[in-house]
Amino acid sequence: MQNFALTLSSKIISSYMRSEPLHVESAHGYEITLYDENRVLIYGEEVEDIALEQGFYTDRNFEYFIDLSPQLHHGVKYLILKSKKTDKEILKLLQEILFVALFSVALIAVVGYFLSKMFLKPIQNERVKLDKFIKDSTHELNTPITAILMSIERLKKESIDEKILKRVDISAKRVQKIYSDLTYLLLENQHQEIKQLDIKKTVENELSLYEDLALKKSISIHKELQESSFSMDEISAQRLFGNLISNAIKYNKHGGEIKLKLTADKFSITNSGKGIAKEQQSRIFERFYRANEHEGGFGVGLDIVKRVCQRYKIDIEIESQESGLTKVVLKF
Repeated sequence: MQNFALTLSSKIISSYMRSEPLHVESAHGYEITLYDENRVLIYGEEVEDIALEQGFYTDRNFEYFIDLSPQLHHGVKYLILKSKKTDKEILKLLQEILFVALFSVALIAVVGYFLSKMFLKPIQNERVKLDKFIKDSTHELNTPITAILMSIERLKKESIDEKILKRVDISAKRVQKIYSDLTYLLLENQHQEIKQLDIKKTVENELSLYEDLALKKSISIHKELQESSFSMDEISAQRLFGNLISNAIKYNKHGGEIKLKLTADKFSITNSGKGIAKEQQSRIFERFYRANEHEGGFGVGLDIVKRVCQRYKIDIEIESQESGLTKVVLKF
């Protein structure tokens, strides 16, 4: 603005020196006002509420520059430049900036999406292959497991060494549990009926499946089971209590003990195993994580327990000390 004002002042002085009439050219973006020494308007529109002193001035909508360089040539003492940058123009500028910013974000998002698809596609393909392998494997396992269990029931009627028969029976049940867990995870318990279940009966049924395994490790089982009912699907209930009982036996010491207690709104199971280190307790519900590498399993049992509890809003707590008791509590 200052440079433009000086240029205008020079033209006024020059035209006066050449005895030419006063001529003011319009300027893009500015309004020009000329006053004489008595603030009588010579050219342009009146400018109010502004001091006629050399320098810059601003108000809410405009910027001004006052120049005294004409020095009364053509009678002009005050040359005032007024900017035409109104609120609408400022708003338009902000809209343009916002549009550019949004376009940039959208472009980055699109590019990021296609890059992520490109890099993640091989991983996705491998995951699909793994899922297919597991589904096919569990499907193929079902037939031999059923055949083994049926054969064991028939062999029990024959005169066969009881120890050998029990060893085969326990091994078959272990394979059956692995199959059941994998099937539950893969099918995600689809289309199961939710009904009021007898929790005491469910716990006793699941406990009966693992009594032989407990007997093999000389583990004594103490139970205090009251009547209790809860609304959930039967398969989830079996996987919930079955995995807790299985783990209590699997990770127990030889000759140890297990205590089961059921009230109307709470179930707890305590085992006398090696305990779980404090730093591991926050991770034992992660899928495939195993706190004890010396025992079998795939690390999916407690992940299933956590998923069932989350689905049915059952609170689960764990208390454990290394080389001490481990207690899991469910609150319905």
